[in-house]
Amino acid sequence: MQMIKDVCKQTETPTGQIVVGASVLLLGLGKFGMASGITDMSVPVIGSVGKLAGVIGVVVGTCVLINRFM
Repeated sequence: MQMIKDVCKQTETPTGQIVVGASVLLLGLGKFGMASGITDMSVPVIGSVGKLAGVIGVVVGTCVLINRFM
């Protein structure tokens, strides 16, 4: 549980807030077809920028729910 809390605390840092904001923005733009070129770009290990933004979204969403209910 401590490891999850440590990961979630990263979203409270200035860099973490930028990463989260950019990820949400890319996910939204990609959904509406406005950033398909960016979200399709390749990223080593993950696969694409869109997948990376999705992973960040899942982690942040999990953190929000854990902080709310635990």
